[in-house]
Amino acid sequence: MARPQKVGVDYFPLDVDIDQDDKVAIIEAQHGIIGFGIIVKLLMHIYKNSYYYEWTEKEQILFSRRVNVDINQVNVIINDCVKWGLFDEKLFKEFKILTSRGVQKRYFEIVKRRQRVEVAKEFLLLDNVDINSYSNLVIVSINEEVEGVNVDINPQSKVKESKEYSSSNIEPVEEKNQNDISLIANEFEQNGFGTINFAVKEMIIDLLNEYSTEWIQEAIKVAVKNNKRKLSYVEGILQNWRRDGGMKLGGGSSGTNKRDNGEDLGQYGDIGITI
Repeated sequence: MARPQKVGVDYFPLDVDIDQDDKVAIIEAQHGIIGFGIIVKLLMHIYKNSYYYEWTEKEQILFSRRVNVDINQVNVIINDCVKWGLFDEKLFKEFKILTSRGVQKRYFEIVKRRQRVEVAKEFLLLDNVDINSYSNLVIVSINEEVEGVNVDINPQSKVKESKEYSSSNIEPVEEKNQNDISLIANEFEQNGFGTINFAVKEMIIDLLNEYSTEWIQEAIKVAVKNNKRKLSYVEGILQNWRRDGGMKLGGGSSGTNKRDNGEDLGQYGDIGITI
């Protein structure tokens, strides 16, 4: 299986004169050092995720708790950030995400050496000239029935994707059964792993390219039984089963064996909720 590509980044450049930017300065003028701190924290979360940050009700609650600022005050600051153009207003209203042209360009610069970077066409704020300057971008549409169908914006990336599929024994995403994807996604949400976003769905598709739907369902049940609601744990169980010959061989139905219990994983370490 082609391993899931890392989505977020470990660092991002923070200009020493960021507070001199008018968009940042006006937020600090309105909300003081708390406003400035919220901006930096938001940038940290954006780049940790990728090039945008979903601003759902759940994220609002969690973010407010993490920064120890009242959720209402946080949302006032966020609304002012959108008002003054720090984040794109159209995408915020339509998709409830926080991003900007500057954020995206900086992110694509950081990840330009990665072999493949998938980006949602609907979220892109860069023009075609900028987009085509990055040969590793694969443009997909969140409105397609199956995410992963290439959109003809970056021809170089389209050729690269075709070569990747033709040289692999893995069934292309386009041919995956949407019912299987929806089934696993529902299992993921209903069992308390978290909500499905773009990155999570891509990882679920990647698991389905490697393991059967039945195996993934059973692995999710074992993870829930062991109170380990993370995709990393689910994948570890699946790896154990495959290494030991099947669901009830070696590792057995518990997903554990004498070598490990599925926690020494790392691929999906930040996906899901540990209760």
